[in-house]
Amino acid sequence: MFDWNDLRFFLELQRSGRLLTAAQRLKTTHATVARHIEAIEKSLGTALFVQHAHGYELTPSGEALLKHAEAMENVALLAEDELTHTAAPLGKIRLGVAEGLGVMFLAGRMGGLFERYPGLEVELVAVPRFVSILNREAEISIHLERPSVDQLVTRKLTDYRLALYASRAYLDRHPPIEKREDLATHAWIDYVDDLLFSQELKLLSSFCRNPKVVFHSTSVIAQHHAARSGLGIAVLPCFMAASDPQLVPLLPGERIQRSYWISSRRELHKSVRLRVLWDYVVELCAREQKLLLGESN
Repeated sequence: MFDWNDLRFFLELQRSGRLLTAAQRLKTTHATVARHIEAIEKSLGTALFVQHAHGYELTPSGEALLKHAEAMENVALLAEDELTHTAAPLGKIRLGVAEGLGVMFLAGRMGGLFERYPGLEVELVAVPRFVSILNREAEISIHLERPSVDQLVTRKLTDYRLALYASRAYLDRHPPIEKREDLATHAWIDYVDDLLFSQELKLLSSFCRNPKVVFHSTSVIAQHHAARSGLGIAVLPCFMAASDPQLVPLLPGERIQRSYWISSRRELHKSVRLRVLWDYVVELCAREQKLLLGESN
């Protein structure tokens, strides 16, 4: 029988695809990870991974082991959650979220959660990409699109709106914008097209057929700062830009509505610490609907 501890190394290598990355996440060396993988392969009498130029991939035997290893991990996590909640503070929970919502909305509104649950520790992973629940990058994830994966519990978190913004300095230097047709002659700020992590971010075509883009960034926060500096017009979430005194909203009737979706793994959804954070975020977005929809001053 193999050592159960080896499964931690198996799961981390499967999720990261590289020995060095797995070692960094486990706070050990790549040689230690390799040694544990070799041990479990020897015990089972079969290869679990095949190495390619781009990293490690599971063999059919590895795929067969994966579902059992994940089930065992889930049981261990739920047991830990139940015991730590009974004997000590709630512990740590990780939330993955798109950068704009995480940095510009959630981060500054978490105080109420810790007032209710002072023993809770939240890790907010706010990045301009998808954060994978299935690969254990987070226990809860907020997406721009509804995930279509059976292993997840998913619900709509909230609708939100985006609008056009530019700085007063930019507007003073350029022709007035009174109707949609005026937008064609202006400079624009946008995402890096070939690095888009969601088609929901293809926004400019909703306003201008052939926009003259002068600045691209994968970060909506960078776009926000570029607009504030006077580089051009940006399509920004209202919750980010509406209260910024350096930005002027353009064409108030021209807005786009999108949605955020919140997900967790089905087998972990009853976890106490997960539900505490889940419910708080859902309640917060319901309470802040006017801001998210650009209806708040």
